[in-house]
Amino acid sequence: MTVPEWVKDTRRNVYLGLMVLLSGLGWYWGNGLTGDYWYLTWLAPIPILIASLYRSPKTSFWLAFAAYFIGRLSWFAYLETVVSFLPAVLITLALPYVFARIIVYSSTIMLTLDAWYTVLAYPVLMTSFECLVVTLSPDGSATSMAYPQANVLPLIQIASLTGILGITFLVSFFPSFFALCWLAYQQKKSWLAKLVSAAILLFSASFFFSIHRLSNQSPKSGIKVGLLTLAEKKHHKNHQTSSQQVKSVIHEYAQAIAPLARQGTALVLLPETALWLTPQNHQTVVSLLKNIALQNHLQLVVGLANYSHAHARNTALVINPNGTVVADYIKNHLVSGFERQFTPGHQVGLFPLAGYKTGVAICKDLDFPGYIREYGREKITILFVPANDFRVDDWLHSRMAILRGVENGFSVVRTARQGRLTISDHFGRVLYEANSSGGNKTLLVGNVSFVHEETQYARLGNWFGLLNLLVGAYFLWLIRVKKPFVTLANRQPSNGW
Repeated sequence: MTVPEWVKDTRRNVYLGLMVLLSGLGWYWGNGLTGDYWYLTWLAPIPILIASLYRSPKTSFWLAFAAYFIGRLSWFAYLETVVSFLPAVLITLALPYVFARIIVYSSTIMLTLDAWYTVLAYPVLMTSFECLVVTLSPDGSATSMAYPQANVLPLIQIASLTGILGITFLVSFFPSFFALCWLAYQQKKSWLAKLVSAAILLFSASFFFSIHRLSNQSPKSGIKVGLLTLAEKKHHKNHQTSSQQVKSVIHEYAQAIAPLARQGTALVLLPETALWLTPQNHQTVVSLLKNIALQNHLQLVVGLANYSHAHARNTALVINPNGTVVADYIKNHLVSGFERQFTPGHQVGLFPLAGYKTGVAICKDLDFPGYIREYGREKITILFVPANDFRVDDWLHSRMAILRGVENGFSVVRTARQGRLTISDHFGRVLYEANSSGGNKTLLVGNVSFVHEETQYARLGNWFGLLNLLVGAYFLWLIRVKKPFVTLANRQPSNGW
């Protein structure tokens, strides 16, 4: 019995709908604000990539747009909190549009050039796009698909060579390889063996690079550090309107710091904007902080909302055990909207600690790989980070900071209000962690090593991103000059697609 054409069309539409839903849910969970389902990011593009090889470019575009739009909804509530409703809508629509264009171009390259090396098309184009975002976006690299992979230790070591774009490339390569293998097998392509060999070579090289890097663990000297944040309400402006209120908050911090000093803690890191400075209380607050460092014989790093000057600044004050201010760092990268009252700084923050060069940066500064690379070039051993998160992004934002340490070869110590308190090494291993996202008083004590590894990323910068941009441009040029390109618009479904 012959199956009616409308039945075949209905089946195809149902299949495509299921593929969109499957891919969308994979993106939704895999590229969310935690790394719990990191592996879904590897799998989510596969259904859409395969479908795009059998459908017209127009259909492929809308399938890809719908799938990635479902995925981006996992970020919508967070974006609305951070950048307001309209920008959140624009971002939620813009990213699926770009993804859909990348899918169409990737399938076009694969079908036009008909070669094993077109497996590079999708990862190259995805990496190229992220390169542009990381380089040009005023909001940094937060949307990178590399960050959900932050807990996968063998994978993230590649960041020391390529930056986070190397992670993006590997994560994108896998679904591209699977989709092209499907096509090559279905059409009995002679280059299937070359494709499999190339994939084995790439992932083997990445694996052995990671094993080599992780095995290079010579003993390092270090210190004990304390990370401390009071209950969130203590940091609000309405709890520090008078000098007496500010003194009360400082007194609470001093009471919590004293036991740490008796335990041998050499440095205590407080969170971003822990205290509010005004022209009236500036001298008193700084004097009290100096006394805390002096009396406890430890280094103190504290985040301040500094309104004592004509131009308000978000700063981090570093005071040594002698009660001397050794660094007064001004936050370089401010959160759009939330920090419009502050004037940004323009220099990295460096200070000596136990004979080693260390650094300080504040929260969103760590969203910008190119900026933090300057600390890597300065060969610091530890980066101290006062921070303030948005609760729901506590895991994600902490891991973004940790990957800066992998890229540049130093340890990262981060204290966040409404977020994670973490101590991590230059391999990206989280050695100690606590959670203050509930707004509660939180304390974390641990040892951190003075270590600096001269990474290729710190030396060469974003070389891998530029390479992908060049290769991506070459691919796009090739499909413009190849004659088969004109027939791709007439692609017809086959094999049930």
